[in-house]
Amino acid sequence: MNWKKFASTIGGMWLAYLVYKVITLILLYTFDGLQSKPYYEFIYFIIVVSITLVIFNWTKRFFKQEIIFSPNIVALKKQWSILIVPLFLYGIDTFAILPSATEYSFYIVMASIASALGAAIFEEMRDRGFGGIGLALSIENSQWKPMFIAILTSFIFSITHYFNLLMPNAPTLVATNQQVVSTFFLGMTSIVLYMRTGSIFYSILIHFLNNFTFWTPTSDLSQDDGWASMLIFYALIPGLYSLWCLRPKKSEMNLKYLPDKQSD
Repeated sequence: MNWKKFASTIGGMWLAYLVYKVITLILLYTFDGLQSKPYYEFIYFIIVVSITLVIFNWTKRFFKQEIIFSPNIVALKKQWSILIVPLFLYGIDTFAILPSATEYSFYIVMASIASALGAAIFEEMRDRGFGGIGLALSIENSQWKPMFIAILTSFIFSITHYFNLLMPNAPTLVATNQQVVSTFFLGMTSIVLYMRTGSIFYSILIHFLNNFTFWTPTSDLSQDDGWASMLIFYALIPGLYSLWCLRPKKSEMNLKYLPDKQSD
């Protein structure tokens, strides 16, 4: 284990998130009602993309690696089935509401895209890209390495959502707990796509589909859903999917596009 690189990875993930959160909280508390204005989504997009560019440079500077954005079509052709479950789970709601796009103004549609895409790019770059590469370089190769990376990066990704309780229009604790659970398994699903293709493109796509909804003044607030349906569709199914893909028997496939641990 390269503990220095491990600490740099975890620290970098948290630093990037805290910078983002401090900036957005300052804005939301300085400008009353900003959270319920659609133009905030564009401000948010600029903030997260700016931090994402820093994360991209951190990855090259500290790890001598580059996060790949271009879709790896060749890798996906050989294992196209890995995209079926994520597209069904996280895309079905988006596909269902797309016909209603004509009911919204072009401005609202673009604000909705900015919000969903900004979060997807920032969080996938931070947790799957920077986090996945950093941990891959910190840990010796073994059949359990992909599982360890997936669980740790997904755990960090999920618990950051508790900071949403600090927002002016904060979600309820129940809704936040549900979001933390569902985002953990979204993270597990996303890291599978990243490991199997070596590209962040597919995890960003799935994350975007999961986030996308047409903007309303209350769309930033997580809504309480029934625990039973949430646990089945956003915990049990993606959990079984990710555990199956990350099982030790498939370690060679899951390690194929990850960088090897560098010497201390």
